[in-house]
Amino acid sequence: MHVRRRGKRIVLAGGGHAHLYSLARTGELIRRGFDVTLVDRSPYLYYSGMATGVISGAYAPVEHRIHIRRLVEAGGGRFVEGQIAEIRTEDREFVLEDGQTVPYDVASVCLGSEVAWSGLVENGAGALRVKPVVNTLEIRRRLLALGKERLPRILVVGGGAAGCEVAANTLALLGQLGIEGELTIAQGGESLLPDAPGRAQREILGFLRERGAKVLTSTLLTRIGDGVAWTSDGHKIPCDLPVLAVGVSPPDIFRDSRLPTDDSGALQLDRHLRSIGDERLFGGGDCVSFRGKSLPRLGVFAVRQGPVIFHNLRASLTGSPLHEYKPQKRYLYVLNLGDGTGLAVYGRFSWRGRLSWWLKHRIDERFVSEHSR
Repeated sequence: MHVRRRGKRIVLAGGGHAHLYSLARTGELIRRGFDVTLVDRSPYLYYSGMATGVISGAYAPVEHRIHIRRLVEAGGGRFVEGQIAEIRTEDREFVLEDGQTVPYDVASVCLGSEVAWSGLVENGAGALRVKPVVNTLEIRRRLLALGKERLPRILVVGGGAAGCEVAANTLALLGQLGIEGELTIAQGGESLLPDAPGRAQREILGFLRERGAKVLTSTLLTRIGDGVAWTSDGHKIPCDLPVLAVGVSPPDIFRDSRLPTDDSGALQLDRHLRSIGDERLFGGGDCVSFRGKSLPRLGVFAVRQGPVIFHNLRASLTGSPLHEYKPQKRYLYVLNLGDGTGLAVYGRFSWRGRLSWWLKHRIDERFVSEHSR
């Protein structure tokens, strides 16, 4: 089955953060005579900036949800629900798992990243992954259920931004329930938030420990089974709920489609956010590699890529000059600590408090509001 063609075909594969700018301007593309199609496995995008707040109850599940189907259809475009299985660049078409094909004259991919099931986990072992970010709702559900049965023992694997936010918001939820519980965060490196300045690393370490978390750094896990995890030095960590917040990587689709990728499997892009293997294929977000380098997997980068992708999709069809993407050298990100405070990091500087949380809340709330119709 082929999607009906009207004009030059622009296909947005994935409704991720880097595509929201284009989706909000679908009407402009339609008025210029282009045919716009969004392909995604869900009609919703779950905004990552507010996702961990769902665990603590700072946000209701619907508050961090953006209706991407409504966005594209409101502008006159089409939505195709499905999972992309292959990109056939020679035919310029996406192949979906159900066999449907979606042809393109120019396209962009924003398929996100995922935490792969590794050999670490035995038969699932009841583990949950932090990505896709909608899983934070399931983490909350599981915690509430465990809290009714016994004092829950939670293991967070990974001490990056996502792992620290999950740990902090889990502790906040346990506090609200009046449950002691046990939370362990295991990090393979020497410190939490390894890419953050030293002050931020000390802040988050002190914050989690003050709230009763057991923080294990330089700790490698070799196996996670039902109710227990084992470290490389033979120690056991009891756990009723393992949460995997490490090992985030792009989907396998680019390698499977024989497109040029970096070592992690991310689609290799040039300075125009264009695939080096197909001049009519662009991309953004966590699933791409910019000029041979992986950018930090933070939403602030994907959002800044949005206007460049929007311009270059049009320009590649009209013969206009392409815009160059220039990643910001300094950027702000704020961790939601679940207690009404946040940890803000900007370059070498960091600060924790209610003002940081207020700033994050305002930015996130405005972003979701701008893309909700």
